[in-house]
Amino acid sequence: MAVQQPPKYICIKEHLLQGITSQRFTHMLPSENQLAREFSVSRMTARKALAEIEKEGFATRVPGKGTFVKERHFTQGYFRVRPTREHARKLNVAHKAKVLELRALSPPPKVAAKLQNPEQVILARRLHFFDEIPVRYEIRYLHGDLCGGVLQEDLAVDSIHEILVHKYNLPLTKVWQRMQAVAVSEEVAFLFDVNPGYPAFHIQRLTYTFERPVTWVSYLIRGEVAFEDSFAPQQTDHVEETLSY
Repeated sequence: MAVQQPPKYICIKEHLLQGITSQRFTHMLPSENQLAREFSVSRMTARKALAEIEKEGFATRVPGKGTFVKERHFTQGYFRVRPTREHARKLNVAHKAKVLELRALSPPPKVAAKLQNPEQVILARRLHFFDEIPVRYEIRYLHGDLCGGVLQEDLAVDSIHEILVHKYNLPLTKVWQRMQAVAVSEEVAFLFDVNPGYPAFHIQRLTYTFERPVTWVSYLIRGEVAFEDSFAPQQTDHVEETLSY
């Protein structure tokens, strides 16, 4: 069966995002005319790609002048993006992680739908500690085609996010996220050494490289863990990536 190609404007959009994340484009993006010629498309198609880039907060269009790369301040809500160990440092506590499970498997139906039906996923379950207290339970599924090498990484030490970005050169360009207050189950209560029903934050996060989903993760974080930060509100971008990895 032939592989369906993405729409032309998506190809142009990914080209532009790759240029922004690699800092090939640091000031102005190519014009509609330039993109139309380079990709052999109409100006309308090029305009749609530039509009998508602006809509997602990567650039600003100035009528009569062009489309300019926008400085990114990865904040949303009240918290900046940072690895869990950086969150621990912010709270002035010691961080360590314990790998509970790391293996390849066929994706469960819900995960398959989230990650666009890969043949295989990598399951990573970790328990994070602050000052020897278990505070964060992580269940993460990674797209097997993009992240298979994670099986050979030391996830008790290294940030998965930093491995994907800096070692595998996967620009993580978009995130969907949801957080709500919950009561922990017996399984999680056992890991946290608390009673069932203990309060926690439940964070679900789906991270993309351009239009392709890379990783689906579910965190349960003990309710007494604090999140704090300072930033300039006028610089906040609407990027659904917060708290910590």
